[in-house]
Amino acid sequence: MQAIRSIALFSIACLLAACSGDNAEKAASGAVSKAVELAKGAATGASKGVEEGRKASTSIDGAVIVSSGDELKAALTGAVLAADKDEPARVTLGFANDGDAPVRVTELSQGNHVTGLDSEGYACSTVHVVDEFTVPAKAKLKVELGFQCTGKALATVRLYDVEYAVAR
Repeated sequence: MQAIRSIALFSIACLLAACSGDNAEKAASGAVSKAVELAKGAATGASKGVEEGRKASTSIDGAVIVSSGDELKAALTGAVLAADKDEPARVTLGFANDGDAPVRVTELSQGNHVTGLDSEGYACSTVHVVDEFTVPAKAKLKVELGFQCTGKALATVRLYDVEYAVAR
């Protein structure tokens, strides 16, 4: 990132030295825009590379890596086991793994992969979520989450795009 900033500042200085007034403003705007675009692309590429690398290689414990709704539905069966009506609402989800390998659900705290919804479909603030959890082979695991729904009852918990109904 430091190298990108240095390149951007150097480019801006060179462009500004050759320009004046409106041209300098346009040149600086264009240079900064390209630098930001480059930085965002590099960060997104690095994140995708980490995810692809994790999935392509076998983990130490042989776990299947899950980072999407389709993968979650294929690997685990889930349900809401319990939910508090207090604020913040504490929810216990249960996941069953019938497979022969552990299943690791990843990147939950990133990119709004966990969402609580009230009965009107409004998103609740997520106040507690683990980034990942692993369900051992042929076992079940309980996972606790917390949501602040501003006076409304929590109705649904969404992981990636898989929704689990909260009993009322």
